[in-house]
Amino acid sequence: MADQASSFIAFTRSELERVGLVRVEQDGLVFFRGGHGPRTIVLLHGVNDQAGTWSSIVPALVDRATLIVPDLAGHGESAPAEGPLPMETILDGLHQVVEGVDRFTLVGNSMGGWVSMLYTLAHPKRVEQLILEDASGMAWPLGVPLFPKDREEAIAVLRAVHGPAMELPDWMIDAMLARAISAPGTRVVQAGLMNHLLDGLLEQITAPTAMIWGRHDGLLPIAYAETLQQKIAGSTLQVIEDAAHIPHRQQPERFLTCLLETFSANAPA
Repeated sequence: MADQASSFIAFTRSELERVGLVRVEQDGLVFFRGGHGPRTIVLLHGVNDQAGTWSSIVPALVDRATLIVPDLAGHGESAPAEGPLPMETILDGLHQVVEGVDRFTLVGNSMGGWVSMLYTLAHPKRVEQLILEDASGMAWPLGVPLFPKDREEAIAVLRAVHGPAMELPDWMIDAMLARAISAPGTRVVQAGLMNHLLDGLLEQITAPTAMIWGRHDGLLPIAYAETLQQKIAGSTLQVIEDAAHIPHRQQPERFLTCLLETFSANAPA
């Protein structure tokens, strides 16, 4: 089962290189870079994920923008591979990856959206636009356990992430349980993730902000998205039907349509 999970991840990463992105390793951080266009887009995956998750939309973006697609620190092939994983380490890694880029658009899914907002607050002049896809970061009661202890709990989490109708292969369930203790998400929480909640800071975000959300997100429902939108002045919200917590993989064509619409509304000067 682990081999199937590893094979799937390897395939998604090879797809990034197939369309022209180049794998870069720098001081323990791994990221993919390529494409061309007037805009630089940085794509940030969610917790326990990796850069290859964006392989479903990268082919449509390589001729429109320069792309930077990192494995966030402690995820994918980026160090550190074990031990506590403070949010500061993830933010420092992102800052290192975008070094030399004056202005860019941040697109963040789930915890990648949380990281995007924290980075925007710390470096407001560098972020020309913020795209939040089912982004975490506010205090909110979750309906499923983040750290499943058995198959029943793992299935509940996976359905919350991928939608209630998804047929879950055994290898996906087994992979989640096998990594429950050592997964990056566990390490981030152990390092004090909840000290970085954004509830009292969101009104300070001034970058043009668009939200793209899955209608059937079982972790962060539409009510959460609407609350987030209310707290970020001028932000917009688009909802994708038949998608859950990762619309860019579950409905890539519709996600791309939404993404390109936000770019048209905020074209770089």
